Amino acid sequence: MNIRVPWNAAWSSEMRYEVRPCRWVGGKLAIWQPHTPGEGKPLFAKPHNVRQRRSIAEMRCTVCGEKTPPSDRYWFQLGRIHADEGWFMTTEAPVHRVCADFALTVCPHLRGREHALEKMPTGYSVLSSIVGGAAVETDFGLNIDPTRRKVIGALKLAWPLSECRFL
Repeated sequence: MNIRVPWNAAWSSEMRYEVRPCRWVGGKLAIWQPHTPGEGKPLFAKPHNVRQRRSIAEMRCTVCGEKTPPSDRYWFQLGRIHADEGWFMTTEAPVHRVCADFALTVCPHLRGREHALEKMPTGYSVLSSIVGGAAVETDFGLNIDPTRRKVIGALKLAWPLSECRFL
């Protein structure tokens, strides 16, 4: 059986983590994973840390991995409101319209969310999430004290709540 796996999905062969400088965040320290897509089993619910950062930094489609031009840049309005900080944030990379249509037919998480698909709004900022503590030890097996060194996990797209016409 030949299945199409999203570009951002991690594979079982990539489930090893380290802290290394990452070019997609200007050489700052970040969670790193090996890059061996296609080896082992796909882990659809676990984005690959490096590919996730690259997809946000370069506006690459989370499904196919190719760059999304502004005229063909969509998203599924997945994310969280951080009212205390005044932002809506998402770790979801954009998608091409044709890739979004495909994802709607095969992804159980997206099935039935056609109403949430829209052109990606402009005016976003790219933010870095700093990780550390017990959750990072559990998820990645890494002991990171964020008071001693800053380590980036995911990149996020963020819009000020005052400009969120899509909510």
